[in-house]
Amino acid sequence: MTIYFSSNKIPALHEFSLHQRQAILTLAQSKLTAPEKFILNMIKLSLLIPPFLFIANLQGIALASSVALVLIAYFAVLRPIMLFFSQKHLDKAIAQYQKSEH
Repeated sequence: MTIYFSSNKIPALHEFSLHQRQAILTLAQSKLTAPEKFILNMIKLSLLIPPFLFIANLQGIALASSVALVLIAYFAVLRPIMLFFSQKHLDKAIAQYQKSEH
């Protein structure tokens, strides 16, 4: 499976608008199995804990800039991982979305 950094790069979602892609991805993420959700949450924790332990010792402007940098990096890394886990459920999610639209 290919890793995508944006939902508009996923071939199955090309024909949909941004709002529709978000709805379909939400449906796909709701179909994740318990082990997949557990792995995803462990990845999130492993990405968040070390930077915030470092940030806990900072003060002032260094604190604010570090928090902003960590949040940007978190979403830049987490988005492709979420898309990767959701890819195998996209067909079902697209079918469900199209059925609910009609």
